Amino acid sequence: MSWKIQKRASLRLGILLLVSGCVQGIGFRPFVYQLAQNMGLSGSVKNTCCGVEIKLFTTIEIAEHFCHRLKTECPALAYIDQIQWQSCTFQEKTGRFQILVSDNDEKAINRVTSAQWQIRQAIAIPADLALCQACLAELTDSNNRRGGYPFINCTQCGPRFSIIMAMPYGRSRTTMTNFLLCQQCQAEYKNPTNRRFHAEPIACAKCGPSIWLKDNKNNVITGQTKALINQCCKWLAAGKILAVKGIGGFQLTCDATNSNAINRLRQRKHRPVKPLAIMMRDLNQATQFFNLTLVEQQHLSGSSAPIVLLAKKQLVSKQPLLADELAPDQAFIGVMLAYSPLHWLLLKQFGQPLVMTSGNVSGAPICTDNDQAENVLSNLVDGWLLHNRAIVHRCDDSVVKIIVGKPRLIRRARGYVPNMIKLPSTLGTHNDVVLALGADLKNTFCLTTAGKAVLSTHNGDLSHPDCFHALHADIANLQTLLGVKPKAVAVDLHPDYFSSRLGIQIAKTTQLPLIKIQHHHGHLAACLAENKVIPKQPILGIILDGLGYGDDGSFWGGELLLGDYHQYQRVAHLKPFPLLGGDKANSQPWRNLIALLAQAGCWRTLSKSDSALYVLKQLNTAETQLLLQMTDIFPQTSSVGRLLDAVAALLAIAPGQLSYEGEAAMKLEAMALSHHSRINDYYPFTVYRNQEYWLLDTTTIWPKMMTELSQGISKPELAAKFQLSLVKGLKALVIKLLEQDQLRFTEVALSGGVFQNQLILSELIAELSALGLMVYSHSQVPSNDGGIALGQAAIALAKIREKPYKSDFNK
Repeated sequence: MSWKIQKRASLRLGILLLVSGCVQGIGFRPFVYQLAQNMGLSGSVKNTCCGVEIKLFTTIEIAEHFCHRLKTECPALAYIDQIQWQSCTFQEKTGRFQILVSDNDEKAINRVTSAQWQIRQAIAIPADLALCQACLAELTDSNNRRGGYPFINCTQCGPRFSIIMAMPYGRSRTTMTNFLLCQQCQAEYKNPTNRRFHAEPIACAKCGPSIWLKDNKNNVITGQTKALINQCCKWLAAGKILAVKGIGGFQLTCDATNSNAINRLRQRKHRPVKPLAIMMRDLNQATQFFNLTLVEQQHLSGSSAPIVLLAKKQLVSKQPLLADELAPDQAFIGVMLAYSPLHWLLLKQFGQPLVMTSGNVSGAPICTDNDQAENVLSNLVDGWLLHNRAIVHRCDDSVVKIIVGKPRLIRRARGYVPNMIKLPSTLGTHNDVVLALGADLKNTFCLTTAGKAVLSTHNGDLSHPDCFHALHADIANLQTLLGVKPKAVAVDLHPDYFSSRLGIQIAKTTQLPLIKIQHHHGHLAACLAENKVIPKQPILGIILDGLGYGDDGSFWGGELLLGDYHQYQRVAHLKPFPLLGGDKANSQPWRNLIALLAQAGCWRTLSKSDSALYVLKQLNTAETQLLLQMTDIFPQTSSVGRLLDAVAALLAIAPGQLSYEGEAAMKLEAMALSHHSRINDYYPFTVYRNQEYWLLDTTTIWPKMMTELSQGISKPELAAKFQLSLVKGLKALVIKLLEQDQLRFTEVALSGGVFQNQLILSELIAELSALGLMVYSHSQVPSNDGGIALGQAAIALAKIREKPYKSDFNK
């Protein structure tokens, strides 16, 4: 805490407190008002473009006590980063404390000082919040004037980021500005003792948003909410598929116990086997279907309300059962609770869980606009449940998986975005603003400001033109919302990434430095930054994923890097093998199986043998022979993701053509989880050193696996044995590195999409911890490419502080 006031405790002074952090949109001003009233202070509080401004007429001693209580008693959803003190003129000396109108005009923004501007850059934009218990009680109270109203909210719940147009957060700067408050809502909005005081989305049936239905014959159905919800439930009970306008976009829904309806949804959306999430009314309903751990209960019912991946083995006997078609050949089902009052009313009336998946055509961003949804989704649904509250910022549902007792974000979106991530103190200052563009799959971008990072919502696969255009627009929108302009742009080293090309274009247009970052270094830095690590010596990063462009022009994916934010050294990796057919090998696992078997020298022998496995006989075609003859022209890869695909192909659980990214690896994980506790011997990965690196070699494993498979050992046992053997091989590799005098490390960071695998992550953490190493892993951001922009931003911040710094345009 700092102040520009001579410390004379007995003198009453005009004191201005500038409070930064997450202090808007979560009931902070009513809390300040009540605290001042409790302490008998005169003064005022208001939202500004810099955070929250508090004026007090009191002594320094009392003001310090006031600040202490601000920090220790602030609302659960709020947090304070900084309180800056200044002297100020003060005319109100009557003992009254007031809540003033927020600074909403551009003149007020232009009047801020440089010190205030730094605080403005640190202001947190509130995320969307799930329906709170107080509002739920009113929603279900037929005597309450908001009983049954599908847009009920207060300072502790409701839409925030999805409806905000500009900061500071205020009703006139949200999409609620078009709904004029009725007399009763206005009284609540202005009453500092009411929990809806300045709850910006406040509304009721008289003055707020409303719902209506539309069928696939363009008939519009209006009426009372209860009647409309009843009609939706009749459609759902009849097996129909509906598009529902949610908080951050549209969702497609049908009966989660109706196999025929689910199969129709899959057929229409061209989504044959990818898991579908379901929504349940509340925690009570969820416990009727699943045996939930305490951690799972906490995250399902928390204010972020993500999809939580629950193990199928936790399912309890209940009729009707959830349909098998929800997540075929998977170990987990994605479950979320009704997080908006509209969802709750629908789930309450229907009585059974509903499928609730993204409202889009395959690969495109989710729809947010009514007209857009009616046009784009017309071939997918039988009806629409619409409302007239506009969505500014698209937000998919977030996805969480609990591994080793900790939540691991798989997709970071609604409820988490745009929450700021505090960076290690050595990275950047208030003036260091970096834009990092991320990767092409599971894209997110990142903006840093005031020592914090803001990750965007999930943008999907940028190869789809609509996703790419949405990314471009979202970058401009978030910069405006945060009030920042980048001073450098960071991109992936891959020359053909859409995200990299966009970043290069932005850097050239704005004449900003461009920083190109190797993919796996980005992963390493993301893990370090999330865990707020300030390296005192190089840290070993174990980065396992699908593909990333390497320094040598090959495609890396099974990497051990020794480094920090500034630099890295590749010290070990999986022995490379060819990507037969180039990019096709990323979606056709059988190609990787052939490449690895040929590398091991056993393809020719086994393919000619009478005892050859059926799967290999199927692959022994003229195309295969041609591919093997052309091996030298294809790029090499050290990808563990493609290695797992090959194992899935050998066990005949991977389709010839994947229908979604990660399909084969997820099936392999599911198969292994039921048998991993029975494994007590392992395949011997070979560890050796060539002229440059230590290598992890699979050559000796393939003949052993095929022999055991032909002997009738179960596929689940082989799947578990291979993945546990991989962990043992990585441990052996780490031990070899520890034995090298020139390599000194005591900490390990785990990153990359492979670490979404529960078995591999949990076992490797245990094995490395047993060696006495400090192990860091992801929780706040995805280990997959959805979190890599954070690492790119951290590296860029480190590099722009190096002197002299040169742009990467010419590299």
